[in-house]
Amino acid sequence: MGKHTITLMGFGLLLLVMITAVVVAAQSPSSGLMVSQTIYDPSPQTVSANTSKALDRVFESINYDWPPAGQQTVPPLMLTQLPDDFGKVLQPNQRRELFLRALLPLVLIENRRLQEQRELANWLLEDDLPAEGSAMHTWLTTLAKQFRVRGNLQKQEARQKLLIRLDVIPPALALAQAAIETGWGSSRFALEGNSLFGQWSFVKGSGLKPNQRDADATHLVASFPNLRASVRAYMRNLNTGRAYHEFRTARAQARKTGQALRANDLAEHLHRYSQRGEAYVADLRRIIRSPSIARLTEASLARVNPAQSATLNTRTKTEPLGS
Repeated sequence: MGKHTITLMGFGLLLLVMITAVVVAAQSPSSGLMVSQTIYDPSPQTVSANTSKALDRVFESINYDWPPAGQQTVPPLMLTQLPDDFGKVLQPNQRRELFLRALLPLVLIENRRLQEQRELANWLLEDDLPAEGSAMHTWLTTLAKQFRVRGNLQKQEARQKLLIRLDVIPPALALAQAAIETGWGSSRFALEGNSLFGQWSFVKGSGLKPNQRDADATHLVASFPNLRASVRAYMRNLNTGRAYHEFRTARAQARKTGQALRANDLAEHLHRYSQRGEAYVADLRRIIRSPSIARLTEASLARVNPAQSATLNTRTKTEPLGS
């Protein structure tokens, strides 16, 4: 197939899917499902902390400050959940900075995952589809189902729809929404259910009941096994939900014209995210324009070197974090 050049990032994902296909095929006849779930992972360093003070020490141990300094590279840290005392941090500015430091790596990790999926999908869709039954075909068609693209990928309309949905979320926008939805990490839903974006669920046992819920209402605020799962669900929601069609269209237009994905501009199209409508958008933009978030346009993931990894392992696995 007359493909254009694929970058190293996309090639890494391509190679991983192909290698996994060979390994799984040798182990199980149901390799299609397994391969479809294989996504390049930036190997984030999992961290946990019992107290906010301990979490701050973890960040300080690898010189991760706020806002990110230098070239704005951010360590790929995956905090599993917010400390129990997070809502009790006395200084609002201290809690806000700790909240942003905790969430930014998760947002960047999930964005990189989306970017690599997008790059490989774009490469595969440039010409004829991969052979039916191949690992690449299985991966691509499963991806389309995950992003609710029901059309035939042989047709240009379906291909464009997939690429419009399969895209990143500006970090500043994600952080601003999380800040609003959780009260900068102090909400019950964030602390007890790892829920960062106020997503609803109507499945029994899948979340926490809002205290102010109307008597005839049945919705819950969805809970997640960890913070990363909440970030991933939020991005999937913006990328597939009917209410955010305008958001995706504006993002695609920016891509088409070669413009940067500006959080402040895209926030305009999220008035349906909250019942507060335009007032919600105004709050989003106010946070996005704040000095601590406005400079995150160029933030990117760094690699954790062996020394940092050893320090983190010591902090998170052997040190009494509550001390």
